[in-house]
Amino acid sequence: MSDVHINQPVPIVGANAVSGTLTAGIVFPSASRAAGTYNSDEIFNPGCKGVRLYIANDAAGGSTAVAKLQVRAPNSDVWVDLPRATSGTVNSSTATVVTIYPGLTGIADAAGVDINQFVGPSWRVVLTIAVATGVSSVGADHLL
Repeated sequence: MSDVHINQPVPIVGANAVSGTLTAGIVFPSASRAAGTYNSDEIFNPGCKGVRLYIANDAAGGSTAVAKLQVRAPNSDVWVDLPRATSGTVNSSTATVVTIYPGLTGIADAAGVDINQFVGPSWRVVLTIAVATGVSSVGADHLL
């Protein structure tokens, strides 16, 4: 059992089981994805305040990737976008990082980069691939 009192990769979620890769911290394994929208399985937060997302895309054929974080409304199956918790468009082989954490000391709240919010007890990632098929991935760490 992992210690929830330290920053750690998010627990294994369904996308890993489908790919056969069982590695903590991987929300969407590196794979070729056609243009479209992909929802991760629900991820349960063990008591951490925030999360850091790592979004990568190879930009093959001009493909772009955007990841956003959604939280589940209590006692329902309604998923709601967490305000400003959407990455910028990743359209090159350079990955991007989005940090969602309350009280980011000395850092201005910047949409798509640093979001001054709690992540909540139940969340998921929505990955949108546009323009063309490309190889993309999303990883995540829970932040105490």
